[in-house]
Formats: sequence, structure tokens, C-alpha cells
Amino acid sequence: MMKLLSTCILATAMHGMAAQADTSLPAATPFAGVDKKLPMLELLPVGKVLPKVSLSRYEGPRLSMLLTASSVTVAAPQEIAASILNIYLYGKDNQTSRLFTRAASYFLDKKLVVSHTETTLKEENISARGTGLYLDTDIKRGIILGPVQTTIRTDQRNK
Repeated sequence: MMKLLSTCILATAMHGMAAQADTSLPAATPFAGVDKKLPMLELLPVGKVLPKVSLSRYEGPRLSMLLTASSVTVAAPQEIAASILNIYLYGKDNQTSRLFTRAASYFLDKKLVVSHTETTLKEENISARGTGLYLDTDIKRGIILGPVQTTIRTDQRNK
């Protein structure tokens, strides 16, 4: 009796899921032609705000980049605006570079992060602070806009 009841519940649930799957989206979405590495963004309308967003990139099984933001707004069909953006770039030898900025735009088609607010770079032996950032997330290289204040740390050795 229990097996028959659980089979009926499962069949009802599957029928409900099939009915929901039949609803079609409009033919034109705001993200038509967007890089398919972020297909979930195709479903979001311009102006949509998402809190606490993380986007990651892997090179094989290894995490190579992580972008986190306190909130993301879909600004245009090929652009998202991030608030309090943290970018973590992971090297092959456990090297980590961290970039922090208050506001930035991420252009999906160019894979480019642009910020015109104070940006800080922190690594193991160096840190830099500038007035903005251009970062190509495809090749993980960019520039910090100036004037830039750089601090280099060296080991304190007693001889």
C-alpha cells in the first residue's frame, strides 16, 4: 500500500514538473547572443538586482578566478554592475592576488571588468591602491588606474 502511495505522489510531482516545463519563454531575451558560460543571465531582465553573487572560473579541475559581489544589477544586455566587488585570482603555485573595489561594471561580451572607484590589489609581498581598474578576465591581466600608491614588503632578516 505504501509503495502504491509513494508511486502516485511521485507521478503527480513529475506531472506538475512537466506542466511547468511546458511554459515557454519569449523568443527575444535581453541576453541573446551572450557568452554561454553564463547561461543563467539570459533569463534576467534589465534592471534585475541579485544579492550576494559569486562567479567562478576553472582551468581544468583547478579554480583560477572567483568574483564575488554584495549585489549585481543587470545594467544592459551585455553589462552587469557590481557593488563591493572582490576578485580573487589563483595562480598555479598557490599564489593568490586579491582585488577589491566598491563598484564595477562587467562587460559579458568583452570579459572586461571596469571600475572608476578606489581599487586595492593585495598579494603576498606587494599591495597597490589606485583610482580604478581595467581587468581582462579572459587572460587575468589588467591595470590599476593612477595615481597608484604601491607598497612592497620584504622579509626582515637579522644577520
